[in-house]
Amino acid sequence: LEAVRQDGNALRFAAEPLQADALLSPDAVAVNPFAVQGSKSLVCTLLELSAVERGFRFGVAVGLGGKELEGDLPHSTTLGDLGRHIKDSALDQERCFYLVLPGSEAP
Repeated sequence: LEAVRQDGNALRFAAEPLQADALLSPDAVAVNPFAVQGSKSLVCTLLELSAVERGFRFGVAVGLGGKELEGDLPHSTTLGDLGRHIKDSALDQERCFYLVLPGSEAP
């Protein structure tokens, strides 16, 4: 994933099953907001995720600076949608970030 982020041609050196993986295509990688293990990226922590009438309510701590983001997303929302919303709404120049989910100790 990170290799394709840095150079879309890197995928041609991967094993054939990886080359065929749609999630690793340069277009898919371009919209994937999540960092891979070992990369230097901002950490965001999901503080709240609850069902509401219109979909889901979420709360996220962005980095260590005390910035928080809250909002509502529709029922059809995926984790990728949430990640893209966080990236578009709260992250200035970051290409990707770690998302720590409730109950986990690491991104």
